[in-house]
Amino acid sequence: MSKLTKTILQPQILSIFVVTLILIIFTIFIYQKIKKHNIKKAPKGILLFVEQYVMSVDNLFEEVTDGEISKPAPYIFSLITFLFVSNTIGIFGLETPSSSYSVTLTLAFISWIGIYVVGIVYQKFSFFRRYLNPTNFISQFAPLISLSFRMFGNIIGGSTIIYLLYYFTGWVWSHIPIIGHLNLLGIIIAPMFHMYFDIFSGLIQGFVFTLLTMIYWTLQTKPPRKKQNQKNIFKKHFKKGKLWMKK
Repeated sequence: MSKLTKTILQPQILSIFVVTLILIIFTIFIYQKIKKHNIKKAPKGILLFVEQYVMSVDNLFEEVTDGEISKPAPYIFSLITFLFVSNTIGIFGLETPSSSYSVTLTLAFISWIGIYVVGIVYQKFSFFRRYLNPTNFISQFAPLISLSFRMFGNIIGGSTIIYLLYYFTGWVWSHIPIIGHLNLLGIIIAPMFHMYFDIFSGLIQGFVFTLLTMIYWTLQTKPPRKKQNQKNIFKKHFKKGKLWMKK
């Protein structure tokens, strides 16, 4: 007898579909609002919020990159917006897309390939001089590993903590007669954990991933420097991103 094989889809696929659908609907909605808006009047409500958000991301890009690169700006805006929405969708009971390593690895791979694209465009053939040193060749994979594991580890860690919280409170509450079937303890405690792991931590991880992508790309606009000097420049760009976040 031939065995029937079942294809089980990852729950993150549904989440990605929902996030994409939300962004498409919201984009169409904003587009229609802009078409009807009188340009002589100051925007208000949702249009004001969108304007401030777009300007904030644009200012972040300009501050971190020092105006060295401009063409990747639309991608950076799309990336940070996608991560903000997908990393916080867990608050609605859906699996966060970043809780799947295949998702974070794919996004990190795009950022990693971007390092070579920017490097070749700005440095031309001098970009390949670094590979004369075998140590530099091995270290080229560090950004790919770092970007993919950092966000995946933090998101999956938060999801695991919330799962353990519900499991523990449910176990404790189940020992209470009559009303033990309803996990009231979890309902009382869980919201603060959801606020941190599903919203605050999710936004932070999306911001850090995007910020590191911009820094990695900006560092490739000029010839390789000494390691200590490069570390100082990396810290300077990262500090600019942190200052933007506090605004």
